[in-house]
Amino acid sequence: MGIDYVHTRQETSFYSPLEDFEETTIAVDVREDPLTGRQTRIVPESFQLADDPDIESVVADAEGCFFCPDTVEEATPKYPDFVGMDRGSVGEATSFPNLNPYGAHSNVVVLTEDHYVPLADFDVSTFADGFEAVMEYVTAVFAEEEEATVASANMNYLRSAGSSIIHPHVQTLVDDRGTNNQRRRLDAHRNYYDRTGRQFFTDLLDAERDDERYVGRTGDVTWYAPFAPRHQYHVRGVVDTEGVPASDSDALHDLATGLTGVLEYYADLGLNSFNFGFQVARDEPATRPVIDVVARSVFDQYYWSDATFFETVHGESVVDVAPEEYASSVAAFF
Repeated sequence: MGIDYVHTRQETSFYSPLEDFEETTIAVDVREDPLTGRQTRIVPESFQLADDPDIESVVADAEGCFFCPDTVEEATPKYPDFVGMDRGSVGEATSFPNLNPYGAHSNVVVLTEDHYVPLADFDVSTFADGFEAVMEYVTAVFAEEEEATVASANMNYLRSAGSSIIHPHVQTLVDDRGTNNQRRRLDAHRNYYDRTGRQFFTDLLDAERDDERYVGRTGDVTWYAPFAPRHQYHVRGVVDTEGVPASDSDALHDLATGLTGVLEYYADLGLNSFNFGFQVARDEPATRPVIDVVARSVFDQYYWSDATFFETVHGESVVDVAPEEYASSVAAFF
C-alpha cells in the first residue's frame, strides 16, 4: 500500500524594504499529514532562535518548589488504594496523583531530584525511570477500570513550553477517550487498518526508511521526522510492537535513548524548551505506541510564544524548517 505525500507550493511577491524595495518572492509549502490530512505550512524564518538566553535567575531559584526532594512528600497527594502504593518510586523518579487532574485518572512523575536540567544534560536513565513510573500507573489504571483504553504521558519543559514549574516532570492522563488528537489519529489508524488489513505505521515506516526524513533506530523504536510536522523540529518515535508496554519493557529504555538524542540535537541548535507526548492504546491492533517530540521557542527573560492563532484557533501547524532539512542532523546524535 503506497503512502501519499501531498503538498502544494504557494508563492507571494512584494517589494521588500530588506532588499532595497526590489521585488521579492517567498514560497510557502503547504503539506498534508499522510494519515489524517491535517495541514502544516512550512514558512521560512518563522521561528526565532536566541543566543545565550538569560534564565539563570529563574531556573536556579528552587525555593518553594513542590517537586524538590525536601518538599515532594509533604506537598503532593497520595494514590487511591487500587494503585497499590502511596507514591511511586523508580530511581530518582517519584510519581503521585495530579493535584490538578485533567481527567478521571491523572498523575505526575517528577523525573529527577535536580530542580533544573539543561537539555544536553538529561541522561537516558532519567527518562527510562520516568517512563517506568508512568507505565506502573497506567497499568494499574487499566487493571482497575475496564473502560479506560487510552493513555498519554506528556511533558512541558520551561515556561515557553507551557510549564508553570521549572522542575522536570511528566503528566499522565488515562481514560476512555483520550485527547482530540488521540481520537482523530486512532480513528484514522482504524480506518486504514480496516481498508488495507495493515497498520499505517507498517507502510509508512517502510517508505520512510529509504527517505531523507528517516532518523534511525534505538532498539525497538524507529525514529523519523514527519512529512507534515506538528511543530518546530518535530521528531517521532514508533515502537515496534502494538499494545501497552510493560513497566519493565526494554522499549521504554529505547524510547529514553532516542529522546535524549533528540534533546541533545535541540541543545546543539541553541534551544532549551520542548514538549513531548507518548501515547498508548490497549487492545488496539491498528496502531502502536508512539512518542512525538517538538521544540518550543527559546525560554528567555523576554521569551515569545510560538503558539499563534494558527495553532490555537485554526488547529494548523506553522514551522520554518522542512523535515528533510533536519532529520539527518538529528541522526548524528543517535
